[in-house]
Amino acid sequence: MAGYVDMKLDYSFKKAFSDREQLCAFLNDMLRGERVVKKVEPRNPEWLPPSPRQRKVLIDVYCTDEHGAHFIVEMQYAEQKFFKDRALYYDCMCVVQQGERGEAWKFEILPVVSIYLLNFVLHKDKPMDKYRTDVGITDLDSGEIYNPKVRDIFIELPKFNKFPTECVDDSELWLYLIKNMEDMDVNAVYFPFAKDSKFTKFLQAGRLASYTKEELDQYLYALKIYRDSKNIYDTAVENGEKKGFEKGKQVGIQMGVDQGIYEEKRRVAKQMKQQGLPIQTIAICSGLTEAEIKLL
Repeated sequence: MAGYVDMKLDYSFKKAFSDREQLCAFLNDMLRGERVVKKVEPRNPEWLPPSPRQRKVLIDVYCTDEHGAHFIVEMQYAEQKFFKDRALYYDCMCVVQQGERGEAWKFEILPVVSIYLLNFVLHKDKPMDKYRTDVGITDLDSGEIYNPKVRDIFIELPKFNKFPTECVDDSELWLYLIKNMEDMDVNAVYFPFAKDSKFTKFLQAGRLASYTKEELDQYLYALKIYRDSKNIYDTAVENGEKKGFEKGKQVGIQMGVDQGIYEEKRRVAKQMKQQGLPIQTIAICSGLTEAEIKLL
């Protein structure tokens, strides 16, 4: 068994960032000076919809800061087709929950900042070295921020391929640890992390040896669920590719036959045209259109 946990799993990720000091440090580093968070207050990560027919929301990490700003931190291991829409739904739910009954409330909302860490490539149309996408509500003409109350940061971990010594700031060091911790040697000393207590503390939180038996059981169960789900998905994709190949092969053969028949019709029609037969007669005999025959 590895010495460190896979920090991309929900269980280990939420456990590590249940530490308020660590969460505060992570938010500040990811925001890169955009705002300063001095303390955080964990909030209920389960949001119930107004109607029982709607889907409830369960966030990995949800908190507010000393000014009341809301923060969502979500670690998404498996790929989801409509994740950008899901992120928007989370943002909107966070905004809607701030609503108050009565005429006294004037629709003033507090900022919602969401950080989405993805273990898959979300923006396949963007360069493979652009791992971070910052999103806000902007004026399309000027590009200026139109409303600063909703702010998203998308991190595509597969696109982040730096070594610790190549990281330009602490936000990238966090990403390195989250992506690679399970493959790191617990007996090694990694200089960029050893110099800062927040990273040594994060590494300690990720040591399997620091888990109680109950915590280890829950972690291993979460890991099993992920691996089983991935195996089912990979098998379905493989079977789908095989079926698609066979179907494509059959379609290809039929297309080849059809193309051969068409070329033979053209050859015969061309001979009939060279012999001076009327185009209408050639069309009836060959099955080609008069326009196709005129082009021969």
